[in-house]
Amino acid sequence: MIPTGCRTARAPSLLVTGGVGYLGSQVLRDLATDARWEGAEVRVLDNMSEGDYRALMGLGTLAVDFVEGDILDRGALRYSLRGVEAVIHLAGIVRSPMSFFNPTQIEQVNHWGTANVVECCIEAGVRRLVFASSAVAYGAGGPRSEDAPLNPIGPFAQSKCSAEEAILARAAGDLEPTILRFGTLFGLSPVPRFRALVNRFALLAGLRKPLTVFGTGEQRRAIVHVADASRALLAASSQPPLLPDRTYNIALSSPSVLEIVEAIEEIDPSTRAYPTLQDAWVSEPSFILDNSRASAAGWVASIDLRDGIAEIMRAVRDGFPADAAAPG
Repeated sequence: MIPTGCRTARAPSLLVTGGVGYLGSQVLRDLATDARWEGAEVRVLDNMSEGDYRALMGLGTLAVDFVEGDILDRGALRYSLRGVEAVIHLAGIVRSPMSFFNPTQIEQVNHWGTANVVECCIEAGVRRLVFASSAVAYGAGGPRSEDAPLNPIGPFAQSKCSAEEAILARAAGDLEPTILRFGTLFGLSPVPRFRALVNRFALLAGLRKPLTVFGTGEQRRAIVHVADASRALLAASSQPPLLPDRTYNIALSSPSVLEIVEAIEEIDPSTRAYPTLQDAWVSEPSFILDNSRASAAGWVASIDLRDGIAEIMRAVRDGFPADAAAPG
């Protein structure tokens, strides 16, 4: 546990776990410019397994206290929660819903790590907890609303469901949680990632490489731009919360793989895509969200698919911004 960089003597009002990763780095940028959080101080807890220190740079006057530590370490959590009023919990292992690699570690970090966060929040008297869950908790098919039963496929989805259960089990009086079930994130953030479908395709197209479409390409994926996901997290963690209900689906839309390819071809008609066969269990399931509850509460996605793809392709061809991490 390595505390660093506190700019003032006052206690922070917000803890962001996993705050130097893909989504967390965007949350920090938005906290630095959001008038609702002017004067707020932020503590960041991250074990640096997938994060980048450059997420902590260029934050202007935002006061940040960085703690290098793990959510499985209750000592690190207890330290990080001192004086905190609200928590945005992003820390965890992200995998494809069809990946069965290292299920024990995924369960340990995503489920039991979240249970640690919950228990330590209660010990510290922190009531407001916003958790980044996933659309894959519903299983394949859709569109799924928040009232649909959960039917997780694979260790990652199951770990998210178990984490939600750990949160909701203490929501009767000890905790005021909001669970945001995100579609797959896309677009640039200060710490960009290129593993998921849209970003991977945009990276390849930016490099003028061909795209490989597994299966028919008709399978659909709920998606949301990383900046819109950040806005939802800040809305849910504000006081009073602008997203006050217990659970929300957060998505722009649920395009097919072929529609994603078409968006790339509109930007650069020279892009080539080639179909290939793959086990239908891996390639064919769709994950589709109904986001009407979030829309009714006032959250509306502001960045469309084409613009998110274009910003990545421009970054690849013209150079990444000075404060952005290298592709990873």
